[in-house]
Amino acid sequence: MNRPEFSELFQSYRSSFETFLKSRTIPLLSQKSAPELFEAMKYSLTAGGKRLRPVLAAASYGDPEQSKKSSDVLYLGSALECIHTYSLIHDDLPCMDDDDFRRGIPTLHKKFPESTAILAGDALNSFAFFLISKVEVKEEDRILHSNLLEILHAGSGAPGMVSGQIYDLQMERENESTSFNGERDMKELLHTTHRLKTGALIRSSLLLGNRLRPDWKDREELLSRYGDDLGLMFQITDDILDVEGTQENLGKTPGKDEKSGKITFPLLYGIDSCKAMVHELQDRLSETAGSFSSSPEEKIFFQELPEYIGQRKN
Repeated sequence: MNRPEFSELFQSYRSSFETFLKSRTIPLLSQKSAPELFEAMKYSLTAGGKRLRPVLAAASYGDPEQSKKSSDVLYLGSALECIHTYSLIHDDLPCMDDDDFRRGIPTLHKKFPESTAILAGDALNSFAFFLISKVEVKEEDRILHSNLLEILHAGSGAPGMVSGQIYDLQMERENESTSFNGERDMKELLHTTHRLKTGALIRSSLLLGNRLRPDWKDREELLSRYGDDLGLMFQITDDILDVEGTQENLGKTPGKDEKSGKITFPLLYGIDSCKAMVHELQDRLSETAGSFSSSPEEKIFFQELPEYIGQRKN
């Protein structure tokens, strides 16, 4: 069980983001948007969720409440949440995973026309990159915007999440046609898929917040490694929950992976092995966190975060 200090830190980061989202991001999003488009975007953005990616950006920078960079970190968090939300909207579409529920409420294409859901996802994707322009750049760091855009693109675009989604769909098609060469091929593609589809944006979340620090170069490699392992553990846990979870806890339909013919970690490794993999990754993440943490609060947060992710119910 996580210590109270971790829970307080996580809730502090999350609360700061929720306040910023409602007071700054949503009003900005409403400007020059068609009314139906705005309502659709707002519906999905305010549907709740763990807000893990904005929290990671804030935590990798440090306490945003004590920093002049507070707004910058929260703009980055908003960009990440826009990307994450757009990916969920598109992932739920009939041509993708075809889900009726997300976060305990009807998916966007069930609440609005499917065409509106597609366009809302498109708009959130674009808006995320606009939000990067709101980050303040000092004269001595002229390449900051360029670096932030590169990091966000690496996590969300063709180098990351979108290619991961393609591989996920490809695995589904090839599983149905039994065209895999063998178990090793499936395992390799499964790891590649989720390193990109899930892990890339998690890694980028850490690197974006870190990039605002003066010592960002010293921490970048370790944070990248931490992000890769955290993304893998997140996905394995997600796959376990699809097998063992309930709709009440998940906020979405459980058991869909098996019904849709998806290749998952439990399918290839078995539930017990997957749980062992989660424990191994938790230990490795805790060790990595001790190498880059620069304050007692940061050490608590990043060493206990894997336990929080591994024990989640949704």
